[in-house]
Amino acid sequence: MPMDFPDLKSLIQAAEIHDFRKINKEEWEDDFREALVDHVESRDYIESGEIRYKVGWDKWTEAQKKDSLIRKGFNLNY
Repeated sequence: MPMDFPDLKSLIQAAEIHDFRKINKEEWEDDFREALVDHVESRDYIESGEIRYKVGWDKWTEAQKKDSLIRKGFNLNY
């Protein structure tokens, strides 16, 4: 089921679910988001993309879909 991760509250909830660390006091939301993406990516690639792009996979733009495939190693330069 697609999930949105639009704000810090949703990131903190995802971090708890994935046994990730708490956000540091001085840490920016974008930095925490990227660290969480790195942590989740090996467990659930699609959810890591949802966290990265802030929206569920069903709302990804064509550019986000392409970026996701490139990140997985597909060569789309044809």
